[in-house]
Amino acid sequence: MRKTVIIGASHSGQMVAREIKRFEPNHEVVLIEKEIIVPFIASGINMVLKGAANNLRAATAPIVDLDEIGVKKFLGYEVTKIDWQKKDVFFTNGEKNLQESYDNLVLATGTRQYMSQKYEHLNGVYCYKSFSESENTLTALENAQTIAISGLGYVGVELAEALTNQNKKVFLIGPNDQLVQEYYDGEISEFIKNCFEKNNTSVFCQDHIIQINEKKQGLVLQLTKNSIDCDVLIIAHNSRPNSELYWEELRLLQDKSVAVNQYLQTSQPNVYAVGDLIKIPELLTSKMVRLSQVAQARQSARIAALNIVGKNVPLPKHLNVTTTQLFGFYLGSVGLTKEKAQQANITIDTIQVGDPISSEGIQIFLHINLQEKIVGAQVLSKQPIQLLLDLLGIVIRSGWQIRELYSNTPSFFPTCETFTPWLNEAAANYLAQVLKKD
Repeated sequence: MRKTVIIGASHSGQMVAREIKRFEPNHEVVLIEKEIIVPFIASGINMVLKGAANNLRAATAPIVDLDEIGVKKFLGYEVTKIDWQKKDVFFTNGEKNLQESYDNLVLATGTRQYMSQKYEHLNGVYCYKSFSESENTLTALENAQTIAISGLGYVGVELAEALTNQNKKVFLIGPNDQLVQEYYDGEISEFIKNCFEKNNTSVFCQDHIIQINEKKQGLVLQLTKNSIDCDVLIIAHNSRPNSELYWEELRLLQDKSVAVNQYLQTSQPNVYAVGDLIKIPELLTSKMVRLSQVAQARQSARIAALNIVGKNVPLPKHLNVTTTQLFGFYLGSVGLTKEKAQQANITIDTIQVGDPISSEGIQIFLHINLQEKIVGAQVLSKQPIQLLLDLLGIVIRSGWQIRELYSNTPSFFPTCETFTPWLNEAAANYLAQVLKKD
């Protein structure tokens, strides 16, 4: 009977375990995880603040009952050493020192937020990604009235919105030109910024912290362009791979991600890496990107499991499909933004339909390349959009041209509305523009 040891029991680690047991029920699987509460959702604090979870322990997304499927798990244990030659893993909980041998090893240790050493000793500076970090951070946030957040990505923006809705005074700071620049173009980013400013949250783009000083109560932040007094500072950026344990024995990329081939195998035989510990090529640009979303991390885990049981399946190239909810609106992004298209020298036209503040409450942007293929889409809606985003992902992966989207026939039911007519409308508007040019 073969045996696989998995280091890390979050989203990707648990998914590997489940899928191996699905395909080979007699396969011995061991999970080792230093946290107790897993798989913890990194935005768990936001869920608690918004009332979506009663407490942090409820902010989890368990994939399966590990005991029920026969996975041997060690929660609260940290791996201290790997003997790559003898295929042994050594780990401890501070009281017990244990060892497990393996035939296959899966590294699913994910990422952590990095804080500059010169600020680690300061009271009032927090980061959160794991359950243990989030406990301390949530307590600090509940007791604070003025909060600064460093980071303009999803983590920072979602936390800022949750705190804004609790009538906290929030400062959102970052060097980027706009909010959530990784996934959204200026139109949607500006919409989000306006929502913050209407709710008395200050947004400082193109700015960053150069000095933090403690005062009797709270902190003084010196920015490149401004100065801020606050009770606490939350670091919501600088996510880095948890790969220190492997630095000497595995081939790593420049940012310390673990290098893998298309089958997720590392430079060590029978050792795999998954989740946001790795980078893979992006579908439309071939740029190496880290799998920073839960869905993509789980996908890599499923592929690793297939390869461990001998199926030899390559991981598909990555296509961004991501969503969030802010100020009562659902936001979604699929494929390329204008900025990413420009960086990849891909010429695009953009067509939009709808208005988020209209009675329909939806706005869609489609990016179309010179071959009239859809390479990106962004959505702003008052209604849930997950199914629409998944559909757009299939459209982009399949290489649909805008004409196919126009001629596609949607289903019809008089009391059930779908998003498909909006896509037909966007395609029609694009074709009308083309005909005018001709």
